Amino acid sequence: MSEPSDTIRVLLRAAGLPATEAEIAGLAATYPEYRAAVDALYAVPAARYVDPALRFHAHARTAEWDR
Repeated sequence: MSEPSDTIRVLLRAAGLPATEAEIAGLAATYPEYRAAVDALYAVPAARYVDPALRFHAHARTAEWDR
């Protein structure tokens, strides 16, 4: 797909979303910037091996209730 409008049509069709020609033209005008921004999210080489999630480690403790 060489034209952003073609890409927009395919994506909308796959999602089952109707759009007018004016809406498609508006989305196609901004698509290259959005595509570059999404690609940049995955292009961080320094974070390749970093664990991106915080971890919760539950440790059981026994409470002495009879004291």
